[in-house]
Amino acid sequence: MKIRSIGQATAVLGVSAMLLSGCGLFGPEKEASSIDAPPQSEIAADLPNATTPVDGALDKVEPAETATAERTVYLQDANGYVVPVSLTLPKEEGVAKQVLSYMVKGGPVESMLPTGFSAVLPQGTEVKGIVIKNGVATVDFSKEFKTYEQKDEKRILDAVSRALTEFTNVKTVQIWVNGTPLTEMPAGSTPITQLDRGHGVNLELADGAVPGNTSAVTVFFQGQLDDTRTYFVPVTRLIPATSDIAKATVEELIKGPKEGSQLFSSLLRTTRVLDVKQEKDLLTVNLSNDILKYDEGKEASPDALESLVLSLTESTGAPKVQLLVEGKPLSNADYSKPVSRPVQLNPLQY
Repeated sequence: MKIRSIGQATAVLGVSAMLLSGCGLFGPEKEASSIDAPPQSEIAADLPNATTPVDGALDKVEPAETATAERTVYLQDANGYVVPVSLTLPKEEGVAKQVLSYMVKGGPVESMLPTGFSAVLPQGTEVKGIVIKNGVATVDFSKEFKTYEQKDEKRILDAVSRALTEFTNVKTVQIWVNGTPLTEMPAGSTPITQLDRGHGVNLELADGAVPGNTSAVTVFFQGQLDDTRTYFVPVTRLIPATSDIAKATVEELIKGPKEGSQLFSSLLRTTRVLDVKQEKDLLTVNLSNDILKYDEGKEASPDALESLVLSLTESTGAPKVQLLVEGKPLSNADYSKPVSRPVQLNPLQY
């Protein structure tokens, strides 16, 4: 089994508050049964990669043409970070429901977990239904969803909201239990009614940042699976307020993880950001030649380039990134032209 390296929103967050709004869908305060799917005429036909739940439907997809598909789930690593992992799963209807079911402790994911990784959702949790409407995914869990320790509360919220917003037609998430919407989490009383990607993941406060006067950047550091294998870990860092999110993202990636962290960055700390500009959908970042001090100074670390693209597309929302060194394109063929964010993160190989 191997975790491959991967290639390749601006937000202002509070450190602990999660106050948002939501509305009802599953019915009165009682255990909900599965929701009837709409007529086939109401189900969209053009699904780009057959992995996106249909807007307005009960998480339905077209019949699978192949037996398996890559799905992104969120798991916990050995250091307690919530990490996206791409798994090869059976193709079936109810893609979003399937993804969440592979995040439950004791569930089908157990035989697929890499060393040190674990599921996030409480054991026995069932996904009773998911409705996706107007960009909002409303998921109804069974009562077992509430049976977790308080220390895991933020991880659970991170994992559920990130996993569902991986789908292009899901912007926000609402959590219900047995047909009743949750306004706050049961263990730590974290207030929730609607979650989005702007809440970040693996949240931390940068040195010198003052809560209430911050900007958020999400950077992808690396974790070590064993002597030879690494994987990427998203960390949302609250930094002193800035209008230049792209430049700040690269600078935080260069600074690296906080002292004492088990994570690391493949970017040399002597690397400087020379220029950043955005034209329509293209973000161009010009770096000093210190980034080339890899492999006897001939090229940039592939992991460094991947972490740059992941971090910049996540933090700025830019669809494509062009990386330059001293104003010139990289010699690396994969990064000599503008690149997009990959669909799968941290794919597993056996």
